[in-house]
Amino acid sequence: MAGLLDTDDIQQLFGDVFSDIYGDGQLITVTMVRGPGGVQVPQETAVPCKVQVDRCDEAMRQSAGYTAEDVKLLVLQAGIAVVPDSDSIVVARGQRWKAK
Repeated sequence: MAGLLDTDDIQQLFGDVFSDIYGDGQLITVTMVRGPGGVQVPQETAVPCKVQVDRCDEAMRQSAGYTAEDVKLLVLQAGIAVVPDSDSIVVARGQRWKAK
């Protein structure tokens, strides 16, 4: 029995509700591939996503490595087949940010 609680239905609902609040962006995954001579080179794969850029909260400002340029990025993952990790890059508002 399909219902609202099915994962695809929830993802679609949130995507519909928040698509106007979240701006267009890209989630870029980085993998290392063997280049000429066996040298490892980074290869980026970008997928479109919806991103909200927000100010850091107090806990983030207190964490080690915080800089004044840091931001909080909220990425809607509905329909995205890749999972972000610490090597991922998020592009929003014409800027690139490294995920932490």
